[in-house]
Amino acid sequence: MIEINLTSFSISKWLQDLSDQLGAEIIDNKFIVIPESVGTGVFFITEVAPGLSVVIWDIVLKKAFDIKVLKADSSLFVVHYDFSDELNLIKVDDTKYKFDYKTDLGMGVFNTAVESLYHPTVGERMYAMRLLVSKKLLNALTINHVIKMTENKIKSGKKTLCFFDHIDSKSRILLQEIKSRSILDPAFEIYLRGISFRLLSKFIDRYYNLETSIYLISEKETDLVTSTKDYLMENLLNNFVGVHVLADMAGMSVTKYKSLFKKMFMTTPNGFFIQERMILAKKLLKSKNFYSISEIAAELKFHKMSMFNVAYLKYYGVKPSIDFIAIEDVE
Repeated sequence: MIEINLTSFSISKWLQDLSDQLGAEIIDNKFIVIPESVGTGVFFITEVAPGLSVVIWDIVLKKAFDIKVLKADSSLFVVHYDFSDELNLIKVDDTKYKFDYKTDLGMGVFNTAVESLYHPTVGERMYAMRLLVSKKLLNALTINHVIKMTENKIKSGKKTLCFFDHIDSKSRILLQEIKSRSILDPAFEIYLRGISFRLLSKFIDRYYNLETSIYLISEKETDLVTSTKDYLMENLLNNFVGVHVLADMAGMSVTKYKSLFKKMFMTTPNGFFIQERMILAKKLLKSKNFYSISEIAAELKFHKMSMFNVAYLKYYGVKPSIDFIAIEDVE
């Protein structure tokens, strides 16, 4: 078991801690390539603006590995996005949570006053992105709002600055875009700056402007609506079943179901389904498992190739052919 201990945050200090404990070289004062004896991949740390830094972990491990961030002052908020291929474990303030962006918990928010430990799955690609945001930059996001969300999400009774939630669909698209780019690309940092600001903007908009009625959703209602969301995720290769069917599954009227779904997931059921299908479509296009785009369109139950082209272009602003890698293109 390898355990990396990181102390109070500064870019140079974290890079040096990683370098010393992994026996790896710091490159361009921004990233570290992990030794082959440990695995493959990189740690990337940079400041994108005063008060906003980004940490990216993109690694595949050969052996068990823990990353522990020790307690520091509470001047920074951490917004942690886990976009790994498999389930990982995160421990915050002595409480363990399973992280998987495909299910309910893919995002964590806490401040640096609590200790956190990250335990990635061995042999699978671990991709995590952290925004480290100063209180000054987040002055629009009051402590009261964060505490309310804490009580709603983890129900621990503690008013600690810590809560976990699903990653909203729009942020998932941004994370998928940055995940698909190489950190070694000369233009990566410029692209990362834009993505970071957009993620922070969506985070503030999501939690600062939430209607107070969201806190009145019961645990039972939350579970019922979440079960329909899980059903949609499991049936992305089928056509949308319709909001009436989903409302029946939740045992609610259509009006109530649509209202609760939008409050919880920031979009309509059909909008969520379309977003997730387009995310899946991009994965399939880049998977190198198909000879033609028409195969993928058929896999996703588009009856006409033109319908798939229009849907993809509308969602991503480019045609599917731009992102497609065919089997014969693979050397």
